[in-house]
This record gives sequence, structure tokens and C-alpha cells, in this order.
Amino acid sequence: MLPRVLKDFTLFIDGVGYAGLAEEITLPKLTRQMEDHQAGGMLGPVKLDLGMEALTLDFTIAEFNPEILKLWGNANASGISARFLGSLVSQDGGGTDAVEVSVRGRFEEIDPGSAKKKETGKLKLKMPLTYYRYSHNSVPLIELDMISGKESVGGTDLSAAVMKALGITV
Repeated sequence: MLPRVLKDFTLFIDGVGYAGLAEEITLPKLTRQMEDHQAGGMLGPVKLDLGMEALTLDFTIAEFNPEILKLWGNANASGISARFLGSLVSQDGGGTDAVEVSVRGRFEEIDPGSAKKKETGKLKLKMPLTYYRYSHNSVPLIELDMISGKESVGGTDLSAAVMKALGITV
């Protein structure tokens, strides 16, 4: 069995496509906040799950793009949407899979870097997130809503019991 290769990708920011301009993207790293716990009678420590670490999307656009620059200063923590669409191609005849990562957040940093004659400008953007959804072939696998406390994995709402205990049911 051979790995699927990311053959190509594109990026949409607030519904505007950046095919041909999106050079690089660092998708959010999913990290749990864990803490060691070792009480009397325990042989060793056990990591306790204390929730999610912050989510961040980083990407580079190959120009000083005015439409992206206009989004700076958005006061809404979930005010900017972004969608990564990728094409994963099997190397052993298994076809092509679609990956989509949809997020919401706002820009924390816009870094125009240095300007050089006869080179494209580059905007490096850092976007802390309030929402994250990873889908494979249009099937949502992971959905995280940091504000509402929703955590769904493989169609199972992992946060339902906690929200019910808090009296926050939807």
C-alpha cells in the first residue's frame, strides 16, 4: 500500500478563491491540553484530558492582496471563513480523494515580509480559530466549535454529555 499524495490544493477566504496565489498552508494542529495526575495508590501518572489547545491556521499568499488586507481588524472572533480543498491521489490505483478543512476565526498577524525587485510580494497570515471541520470525500470526520463547546468525531458528539450536564442542550 502506498500513501496518497496531495496532488494539488486551493484556498478560499470569505468565499473568494485563491487558486494560483495560495502558495503554502499550515493546517491547524489538533492538540489536547493534558496534565499529569498521580494520586495515592497509583503506580504512575496518568494524563488527564483538560480540553483542546488553541487552533491556528497559517498560510502564505503570493502577492500583497488588497481583498485579504481589507479583512484586517475584523472584530468578530469568528468573522473570517477559510476553506482548504485538497486532492489526494492514490499511488496504487485507488483513485482520488477530496479533503476539505473549513475554519472560522480572524487574523492575528499579517506579515508582508521583505520586498524585492522582480519578485512576487508575499503575505504570511496567522489566523487563530474558533471553528474547525475536517471532511474526507464530503464526510465530516472532526468538527470543533471552540465557543459552543461542540466536539464531534466520526459523527459522535463527544461533548453532548458535558453540555447536557451544564443545561446547555441544542
